[in-house]
Amino acid sequence: MTRKLFAGRKRTLGLMVAAAIGLGAAHPALAETEIEALKRELAEQRVLLQTLLAEREAQKAAAAKAPAAQPAAAQAASSAPAVTIYGVLDGGVEHITNIQDTNGSRGSLTRVPSITGTIPSRVGLRAAKEFAPGYKAIGTAEIGFNLDDGSLGQGGRIFGRQLFAGVDTPYGSFTIGRQYSMLLFGIGASDLLGPNIYALGSLDAYLPNARYDNSLAWRKSFGAFSTGVTYSTGRDTKGGAPGSGTCAGENVGDTQSCRGWSAMAKYDAANFGVAAAIDVQRGGTGATAFFFNGAAPIDFSSSSDTDRRIALGGYAKLGKAKLGVGWLGRKVEAATDVESNMYYVTGAYAITPKFSLEGGVHRVTNDDQDRDATLLVLRGLYKLDASLTTYLQVGHISNSDNARYAVSVGPGIAPPAGGSQNATMAGLRYTF
Repeated sequence: MTRKLFAGRKRTLGLMVAAAIGLGAAHPALAETEIEALKRELAEQRVLLQTLLAEREAQKAAAAKAPAAQPAAAQAASSAPAVTIYGVLDGGVEHITNIQDTNGSRGSLTRVPSITGTIPSRVGLRAAKEFAPGYKAIGTAEIGFNLDDGSLGQGGRIFGRQLFAGVDTPYGSFTIGRQYSMLLFGIGASDLLGPNIYALGSLDAYLPNARYDNSLAWRKSFGAFSTGVTYSTGRDTKGGAPGSGTCAGENVGDTQSCRGWSAMAKYDAANFGVAAAIDVQRGGTGATAFFFNGAAPIDFSSSSDTDRRIALGGYAKLGKAKLGVGWLGRKVEAATDVESNMYYVTGAYAITPKFSLEGGVHRVTNDDQDRDATLLVLRGLYKLDASLTTYLQVGHISNSDNARYAVSVGPGIAPPAGGSQNATMAGLRYTF
């Protein structure tokens, strides 16, 4: 109402000024009268403004005397959800030696990798709002994309990395949507290289892509101890995990088709920690199981087929250094049964607050397919700023006679059977 009154007054004032100018030019006698009218108008505006200011000061004084009776709008503003926008942009240039493509041609490749450098690129939104003491509504929507060409990752999903909503309570968080397998939380502390382009993901590409569609999850911390469980009614509707095909599940005629579940438990003390995790997937129409070593994919189309991974690991902090060790065993029970074992030792050392060295030794054995490999990784990171890090890293892989594990990630870059590979990457990582 006050704004309309001021707007009306302004329009009246403008018209009167225009009239006064026009009349003053044509009729000097009338100009005196108009000027006097304008003066009266300005005086009235001044009185009105003073009255409004006095009323506002009175309202402030009343609110200060009775804080419990503040307007509902102020209370609503104080309970608005906290929304955080975050992201990672990570990319660089990589050179890989001794590649044999699908046509049998051999050579080296220099490229800007699509998928990852030290951390996969993403942009996300995270929201939380307390609706009762100790209870919060929570949600996350995270987009994964390829920095080289801007295309979506995770099978072309818009929110392929994470998309879930739920509640955080004194009894743990309960969420529903597309979520991480608990396997990632189980190996994250001991595998210090994580989703690096040269790391465990080179030997098992499922690991950095371990997510479930159509999933329910629960996580809870009890001081230094934490645990969690995820269950999916249809784990991969678009084939986002490399080499797995698609497995939509939620089949009326076969209730076990494409189901998946995972669980983890870990203990984190001040200077050390241990963790265990399990991830189990069931087969379904269109699904495959793949060991990323040059052997043909295994048919995984029956709901009685299972693909199980079990991880055990630990870490210790030693001054400026951190050491992690772990084991991951995988067993596929399908038309063909195959087992493999991975062992790793990773380390990190902060030479200065800005410069650090990290690396790892990784070994995979697969007697059933007679394919083994050893992967060595070393990387140096230098912080130009709290948000901007530059890095240089090298990787080397040695394969047994039949194996074709690749040092890096992505299709079409494996060496010939039994061949070794070297890779080097220089890049930048920007976080916000």
